[in-house]
Amino acid sequence: MHGVVSLLDDEHYRVVEDVWAELSRKFGVHGIYSTPFPHFTYQVSEEYDTEAVEAALRGVAERSAPFRARTAGLGVFCAARPVLHVPVVRSPELESFHAEVWSAVGRPPAGEVARFYDARMWVPHVTLAQGDIDADRLGEIVRVLAARNFHWEMEVNNLSLIYDTGTEQGLRCRFNFGNGRATSA
Repeated sequence: MHGVVSLLDDEHYRVVEDVWAELSRKFGVHGIYSTPFPHFTYQVSEEYDTEAVEAALRGVAERSAPFRARTAGLGVFCAARPVLHVPVVRSPELESFHAEVWSAVGRPPAGEVARFYDARMWVPHVTLAQGDIDADRLGEIVRVLAARNFHWEMEVNNLSLIYDTGTEQGLRCRFNFGNGRATSA
């Protein structure tokens, strides 16, 4: 699965990495390391024409200036293997940006996961734990994290493409915003 994402700003990137390390140490939760880049996602697909997507992301980044996004505490996607996350608030500015990304990249091929990133179902979020937690461990983790501040204001300043080879995930490209000028990282 490949993803069009925004990596978190430096401050919140470090906060999430610290939470991941703590969850690994205290609870043996390692599933998050399958995508080891703190981010939130606009779109996913099993297959992309990566050159076309890179060009589209560069174009959106060239037209974009950094903007602010807020988060809202802790959230859980309920399933046999729950996902603990920090919800990102769907502001009008973020929704507009999401629509611009989808317009530039195009609609991904239909897929079970991809449909959750369509504007009607999209729940932007920063994943804290996934894949290797169960309901019992989830309760313990939430008790540890509940007193912390997960109400952030962060700068959204890039568009990136995360790729998946089947055995590892990596960062294919990152385009930083800058008042209409994009730079590759």
